[in-house]
Amino acid sequence: MSARRGLVLSLGAAAALAILAALVGARLDEVRKAGESVSWLWVGGGLLCALASHAMVGLALSETLAVLGHSLGGPSVLGIALVSTTSNYLLSTGGVTGFALKAHLLHKRRVPVATTITASAVTSAILYAVLAVILAQGLAALLLGGGGARVAVLESALGLLGLLAVAGFLLTAFFSRSVRGRLSHRLFRMTNRAAFSLSSKEIPPEDFAEFEVQLTQGLARIRAGKGRLTATILYTCLDWGFAMASLWMCFRAVRVTLPLGRLSAAFTTGQAATLIPVLPGGLGAAEGSIAALMGGFGIAAGTALVAAMLFRLVYYVIPSLLSVLVLWGLKVSEPEVLRDAADMDRGLSRRK
Repeated sequence: MSARRGLVLSLGAAAALAILAALVGARLDEVRKAGESVSWLWVGGGLLCALASHAMVGLALSETLAVLGHSLGGPSVLGIALVSTTSNYLLSTGGVTGFALKAHLLHKRRVPVATTITASAVTSAILYAVLAVILAQGLAALLLGGGGARVAVLESALGLLGLLAVAGFLLTAFFSRSVRGRLSHRLFRMTNRAAFSLSSKEIPPEDFAEFEVQLTQGLARIRAGKGRLTATILYTCLDWGFAMASLWMCFRAVRVTLPLGRLSAAFTTGQAATLIPVLPGGLGAAEGSIAALMGGFGIAAGTALVAAMLFRLVYYVIPSLLSVLVLWGLKVSEPEVLRDAADMDRGLSRRK
């Protein structure tokens, strides 16, 4: 990581914490009162839903890899999905960090770079398309009953347009031969450069003609495996469903029951805020937007702020801490590590 990039990320994290501190300080009495009455049983339920949401991401990736002819062990794929997803919460780099980490871990398990790119394009397009539907529903709820939440409406509308643009670009780049041809070389180089920062040596540069063949074969497999993609879409829907359920439980933890329309609007606002560059996971902006939105619905902003921070805890912070242990387990279970351990064991046995 360059010094300039590290400085930008550090400043972004500091700004996010400053925003959150200002939000809490402005409503300190409300926040303290709501915090004292938190039901940790509901928070525990929210954590279980958050973990289930992350598990659905792994299952969606596993299904897509299986369509592409690379069926890996379930625990490994779930772990790789968790680590790559949570890394994007910590480093707001447009998903590049998570993708590089995913490519690195999958390549160690004999998955070609082209397959990783294909799987990532498919799962991301489906993920953004489903989220766009949720954002559209939340935007409709805001327009019909959002009261004074004009900023949230604008934020959600921009988020919706951004997601649709990203999903459309991914699908166009994936299915159009001419566009894919122009982008594939850049993707290959980008993956190698990104993976270099995660490994002692760069991913061995495959012959580019073979790389393009693998992309074409992956596309053919995806087209032939539409039934398996249905499962990927289902897991993606469950992913966002569990995420929304986690947010609903965090509000229940502060004695607030959100109907589906308001829940969708709150989730929409929070997710749109995560698209803000530099701020890690939209920290500060998401909590402030949700608090302002709920204030427009007649819910105390301090109470909503506590609920949003609980959601931050169960959906972002705890899974990120868990992913550190998961990453360690994935590195230990890499084939090269296991082979070295076996060779060492055989060497010790011969000495005896």
